[in-house]
Amino acid sequence: MKKIAFILIVMMFSAPSLVMGRSLWNHYSSPPDSLELAKGDSTEYELLVFDTGFDNWFRTNSKPIWYHENEYYRSKNIQYVSNWNNRVIQQMHRPPYEYEIVYDPGTDYGPEVNWKLFWYFKYLEHSYNISLGGIP
Repeated sequence: MKKIAFILIVMMFSAPSLVMGRSLWNHYSSPPDSLELAKGDSTEYELLVFDTGFDNWFRTNSKPIWYHENEYYRSKNIQYVSNWNNRVIQQMHRPPYEYEIVYDPGTDYGPEVNWKLFWYFKYLEHSYNISLGGIP
């Protein structure tokens, strides 16, 4: 059996948020009811985005998964998560920075999750006209 942990990016009140695994919800409320976990001996992660514009944007703007190595996507995601979470703290949870994102650099989420998360950050940069890759 495989352990399937759904990684959810939830768009609440026009602001993105991210849920990764059972204990990774990092806001003042409980995780959504759609978070499902199955027990097993190996782990797989899947990224589900509940932002209505993301899927179309992703299909038309993303590059193929093989365009960069998994390590590239992982290192960029670590940087993006850090910058995003710093803005959440600075903006005091105001839109669009309402929820912190928990991304464990020591966890191997796999190339598909890292690739899609990378492009989700690109989508946020495009949609909100912000730069998460460097110092604003």
